Amino acid sequence: MRTRKPRIVAEEERLLAGVLKTLASAPRPVSISHYDRELVRLRDALVEEKLPDDRARLLEQMDRLAAISTARARYTPGQVDPASPYFAHLAFANEEDQQRDVLLGKQTFIHGNVRIVDWRDAPISKVFYRYREGDAFVEEIADRRMSGEVLARRTITIVGGRLLRVAAGRRTYLRSDGAWQEVSSSTASFGGGAGSAIRPDTARPLSLGLCGWRPGSGRELRPDKHLPEIAALLDREQFDLLTSDGERLLVVAGGAGSGKTTVGLHRIAYLHFSDPERFRARRMQVLVFGTALARYISWVLPALGVKGVPVRTLAGWAAGQQHKHFPALVRRTTSFTPASVVRFKTHRIMIPMLAEAARTAPGARPADVFDELFTDHGWIAAGVDRYAPGAFSKEAIDEIHTWCTRLQFTRADGPGADDEQPCYDEEDSMILLRLHQLLRGRLMWSQRRKLSYDHLMVDEAQDFSPLELAVLMETVRGKSVTLAGDSAQKLTDNDFSDWSEVLTAVGLDHRLVSPLKVSYRSTRPIMELANAVLGPLAPEEPSKTVRDGEPVELLRFGGSGAALTFLGDALGDLQKREPKASVAILTCDQNQAQRAYRGLRRNDLSELSLVLDQRFSFGPGIEISDVAQTKGLEFDYVVLLGTDGVNYPDTPQARHLLHVGMSRAIHQLWLVTWKRASPLLPDWIEARLAG
Repeated sequence: MRTRKPRIVAEEERLLAGVLKTLASAPRPVSISHYDRELVRLRDALVEEKLPDDRARLLEQMDRLAAISTARARYTPGQVDPASPYFAHLAFANEEDQQRDVLLGKQTFIHGNVRIVDWRDAPISKVFYRYREGDAFVEEIADRRMSGEVLARRTITIVGGRLLRVAAGRRTYLRSDGAWQEVSSSTASFGGGAGSAIRPDTARPLSLGLCGWRPGSGRELRPDKHLPEIAALLDREQFDLLTSDGERLLVVAGGAGSGKTTVGLHRIAYLHFSDPERFRARRMQVLVFGTALARYISWVLPALGVKGVPVRTLAGWAAGQQHKHFPALVRRTTSFTPASVVRFKTHRIMIPMLAEAARTAPGARPADVFDELFTDHGWIAAGVDRYAPGAFSKEAIDEIHTWCTRLQFTRADGPGADDEQPCYDEEDSMILLRLHQLLRGRLMWSQRRKLSYDHLMVDEAQDFSPLELAVLMETVRGKSVTLAGDSAQKLTDNDFSDWSEVLTAVGLDHRLVSPLKVSYRSTRPIMELANAVLGPLAPEEPSKTVRDGEPVELLRFGGSGAALTFLGDALGDLQKREPKASVAILTCDQNQAQRAYRGLRRNDLSELSLVLDQRFSFGPGIEISDVAQTKGLEFDYVVLLGTDGVNYPDTPQARHLLHVGMSRAIHQLWLVTWKRASPLLPDWIEARLAG
């Protein structure tokens, strides 16, 4: 509804007019170049000075001058953008009952009665973030105790020097067509989705009923006579495949939230229950790409009635096998591998190239063959030309050869270093294991026993290369394997295209389960957007959804400070209403996640944590991380920070990453940006201006 100009709006307009007047009349910025020149002069004098006392005096002068220069730069008038000088207003009464007004912005400006402070590090800003209107506060600020009462706490939007929005508590006003309109009821907020995410403590034991039960078997007959979770996900043919033939290679394909992991884990539980002697828990194996999903599955399987199944990441499993089969190799691992090398070593051509090389070197040591092959430019070029012509340019082949050759004489923190200790790429473990299989036979469980898993499940299989899958297939007794994955969620450049092509490259006969057609995790608005950002990479028949929900919010702000301030308030309200909600704040990379955490921790938010090592809590709270770490996980609410064209440009990698981030949300999804929105976002997404 339209209203007369509200009192708080009138107050903020008067305040803004005073700030703009002060900014216009403030003296020009003081030049600090003379401080710089004096620091250079003192530095030169310090180099020439020989006497210890004089050197100490010069150092003291430099420290003092540097401190003055820093202070001048911080409080220099004229550094504030008058088009958008601040985004928040705090008014409080101190111990003497005097009112003070402090404005929060991106740059500190103190002149006359105007006090704008940098929201990121000004001590007084903690009062704004920790308290609400009417609250009494006591804080240690600038090494002294300060107490008082918050009189006003408002977030502001100023564009082009004009006040456009004022929010105070649950009241929000927007300028529209020259008048002010109250929009409090339509202001973006979280709600209604606590406890939606599946967690280890909510997983129900597997109900197997009569399946595999025999009189006198000693196994409990469950009162529930079916598999409710699976029956909801699979058609009759898929259910029959799951429960009838444990010796078959089964591929479970489907979109985000369609239940791939659920199906795979229930297959493990079913096989173990129906024939525990054939499918022994400790002789089964689950492999995933990330540690977060590994921890989650290791908690869920016991809840499904299966205890003792090892769950590992591929990297951890490969490192352990390499140490077991190549104990003499002590090379370190580098994380600086060029993209062309990673692509080459995970490309499907590795399978025939290594097989061909092994046939010409019977009885050779696998490690020696590895060193010889990857330092042979001719072998690399000939293999590319024979098995994938045009896939790698001449420049890429030269780079691959140069890198692999130099690795034998360089240390792990980059080529060209002085420490001549060889190192490996992360992809080399599986290549070495493949050469061992080709030259020495199956991998070994122990010195006298070959490695032979009763059953193997690979989750997020789209992030495994064809070569890695080839190695894993030969560690299984028979063909009792479950592969689960979704090519739309691929985050590695590993030459995984579609299931049929990959499995053909690995040389496997397979029965491909029709893609799971229903997404049970996210709401319809979330999945419509998640599929739209895939663009040309989207599946021809995307998964259907069974739930409607809140529209996805695209929230634009004038800067990161305004965005995090708004988000902090919204999350604080959510925690009061839904203390059991799980929230993920996701960024494009870990550096941005750290900056977001520093900004949000100023708010009085409980259970706020920064996750950089995939150690998610799988419980209530707010966790800040980068998108890639959340593969396979889900949260009640998800906020994607920085959904702009810099973080998510029009590239296949960005499409996959944005799709993965969006599809982690079960109930509600917010996209937050303070720059031009990503070109991957479709025009039809509902945009709601929140700052």
